[in-house]
Amino acid sequence: MKSRLRRLASSLLGLPSILWLGLGVAVWTSGGCLLPQEEIFLNEFPQPRNRPPRIVEQHVQPSDRIIRGYGTDKVCELQFSVIVEDPDISDTLYVNWFVDYDVSQQRGADHVERILPNSGNTKEARDQRGTFNPKMPSIDFSRLNAPGDHVVEVIVSDTPLVGREPEKTPIRLEDGTETYDLGYAATYAWFVRTEAGGCQ
Repeated sequence: MKSRLRRLASSLLGLPSILWLGLGVAVWTSGGCLLPQEEIFLNEFPQPRNRPPRIVEQHVQPSDRIIRGYGTDKVCELQFSVIVEDPDISDTLYVNWFVDYDVSQQRGADHVERILPNSGNTKEARDQRGTFNPKMPSIDFSRLNAPGDHVVEVIVSDTPLVGREPEKTPIRLEDGTETYDLGYAATYAWFVRTEAGGCQ
């Protein structure tokens, strides 16, 4: 007389192969994950990282990078502007304007603006433009008044600049350690030729 286990084995071995496949799938799915899982992978989400802003080059003003005749009676004022985008829509952006920056004589920006997030925070492109409006013979940007060739440069960053580099932002992790999220910057430059004597 066959034992109950042998009878069960005989009946199982007599099943068609399709039923064996179904039985195998049922056993595999009911058993859960066979690989050990550490709790840290189940409970921690990756820290979101900072992403770089950008200057929309198709919409910079003036559209020509080379500007001639500044200081003549026809061009006594210049209007520079940039549209900026940032995928981190809640970031405040910093627009730093430099005239004839000299690496051997480090100094701050000639003009600084902050661009706040859009109301509603729905799009990457900011509604507010970064603008710089030198006038001849303004004393605010006197370097640009001198006859000759000049460089007007804008640096857009998502953290304040330290020198000309974006500041790092400290981030405290759940385990108590600290890391840093990098700031990013985008730049654009124009070349200006100033002429003498046209604007009073």
